[in-house]
Amino acid sequence: MEPAALARIVEGMEASARGGNPGAAYLQRAEAYIPGLVAEAWWPRERFSWLTGFESSTKDVLEEFESAGGLAGTGSAAQPDLTERGRWSALYLYCLGKAYTKHVKQCPRTVRALRAVPNLTGTAGGMCYFSIMDSRTRIAPHTGFTNAHLRCHLGLVVPPGCGLRVGQESREWEPGKVFVFDDSFEHEAWNGGDSGRAVLLFDIWHPDLTDVEISALTYLMGEWRRLLARDVWARQIAGFADG
Repeated sequence: MEPAALARIVEGMEASARGGNPGAAYLQRAEAYIPGLVAEAWWPRERFSWLTGFESSTKDVLEEFESAGGLAGTGSAAQPDLTERGRWSALYLYCLGKAYTKHVKQCPRTVRALRAVPNLTGTAGGMCYFSIMDSRTRIAPHTGFTNAHLRCHLGLVVPPGCGLRVGQESREWEPGKVFVFDDSFEHEAWNGGDSGRAVLLFDIWHPDLTDVEISALTYLMGEWRRLLARDVWARQIAGFADG
């Protein structure tokens, strides 16, 4: 393998070791920043041919979410560190690449639909969970860990008064539709309605990454996350070691 094939991965690691990266665009910041990747807060649907097929699984995903506890949040882990008010919780399928066996078994059709998504980060330190916001909840502005992936939200339960700002643009979820955005841009979410909101959240690799870079990041990403964010995640997933 030519060293140049991993040049920007190495550059990103070195910058992270020096204390992080400012990002390539306004409001973009990431602990593990890979230079040279297209920086867009919101990604257009046309870039992802799999979206329509995945969205056709919404009914199955929603049924399994409700069977696993639904908006009541049974078995979910609270996310207090970023919650300005109200309650935000996560019913994990995968966290930092670790499968939560009980929840995965409860949601076989959801997992099957996810496995058909091209370039899903999956067990490579990725995230996949049902994100639940109670009524009158607001998540504070924050940035994600890396720009090496894009974040996807499938709208499941969406009452009026909900929204997501990424960078300088805000949008509203739609049931049965997927958002694709770069969570290394500052983002915040809110549910100003009178009932809960739920989406299925998952990550895919950034389309600009090569297969060689993805292979390298598959190994490195879990280590980066554990080293740079382990204290926060340890608090958030305490008590959920076996799902």
